[in-house]
Amino acid sequence: MITPTGVRRFAVAVLAAGLACLACGTTKPTAPIVPPGNNSVVDGFTFTRQDSTPIFMGHSHAVCCSTWEAGFINRETVKVFYYDNTKTRSSWKMFVIPDEVAGASVFSLPTPEAGQGPVMLFVYDVDTGNEASSVQQGSSGTVTIHSLSCGPPTQIDATIDADLGSEFAGGGRVHVRGRFTATVYTNSISCAFSM
Repeated sequence: MITPTGVRRFAVAVLAAGLACLACGTTKPTAPIVPPGNNSVVDGFTFTRQDSTPIFMGHSHAVCCSTWEAGFINRETVKVFYYDNTKTRSSWKMFVIPDEVAGASVFSLPTPEAGQGPVMLFVYDVDTGNEASSVQQGSSGTVTIHSLSCGPPTQIDATIDADLGSEFAGGGRVHVRGRFTATVYTNSISCAFSM
C-alpha cells in the first residue's frame, strides 16, 4: 500500500530528476573552456648591438595565438611580444605561422616580408632608437622552431642565432641568441598587437 508520505517522496524524486535533466540540456557554453594550467615562460634570448653592448629588454610579455594583423594579414599566428610599460627598456616580437612550420624547422635570414613567410622577428632598441628586423638586408643566421601550437595553451619552443638588419640607413645590426620556451594559458594584454 502506498502511503501519502511515499507519494510525496516519489514526487520529490521525480521533480529532482527532472531538474537535473534540465541542467544536462544541449545548450552550448558561451565562453571557451580553457584547460587548467599555469603559464610557463623561459626567455633565454640575449640581444646585443653591433658594438657588443647589451640591449636590455622589458620583462612584460604576451605569448598568444591570433590573426597576424586583422584586415591585412589574416593568418593564424603564434605571437611573442616582450615590452616595458614604462618604455625605458627595449622590446622584441616574434611571429610564427603554424601552417608553414612542419615539425622542427630551421629558417634562414633574411626572412620574407610580414606574412609572406613562416617567421619574422623585430627588435626596438629604446636607447639608440634603432629598429631591426629579420626581413632587412644584412640579416643573417637562423631561427629554429622546435615546436609550436595555438592550443590552448599557446606553446612555442624556439632557438635563434641571428643578426637582424637595421631598418634605418646607417643603423647597426642587432644580434639575437638563445632559446625561448613558453606554455601560456592567459595573458595580461590583448593579442591584437601587430608587427
